[in-house]
Amino acid sequence: MKNILLLAGLLLAALGSWAFYPKAAATPEYMQLSLYSSAGKPTLVMISPTGEVTQEKLLTKTKGEYKYQAQLLVKLNELRGLGWQVVEMQQTETSTPDLQHPLLGPDVVSTATYLLERR
Repeated sequence: MKNILLLAGLLLAALGSWAFYPKAAATPEYMQLSLYSSAGKPTLVMISPTGEVTQEKLLTKTKGEYKYQAQLLVKLNELRGLGWQVVEMQQTETSTPDLQHPLLGPDVVSTATYLLERR
C-alpha cells in the first residue's frame, strides 16, 4: 500500500512540474507603417504581416506644420490598442534638385517609418 501511495505521489509531482515547464515563445509578427510626404502630398503606407500593402492619402483641414504627424499618431495609438508596439523608428529627408528647372527649389521627400511588433 505504501508503494502505491509513493508511486502515485511521484507521478503527481512529475505531472505538476510539467505544467510549469517553459513553453516555446510565440513567433513575433511585424508590420511597417510609413508616412511619405512629397510636395505637400502625404501618404500613409501600411505593410501588414501577410505582405498586404495599403495606401491612404491623408487629408485634413487642420492648419499647422504637424497636422499629418497628428494623424499618424492617431493611427499608431489605434494599432497599440490592438497589441502592436513600436520597436524601431527611422526618419529621413531627401532633397533632389530638379535638373530641368534649376531655378526652382529641390524636391524634398520626408519619410517616417515605424516597425511594429506583436507577439
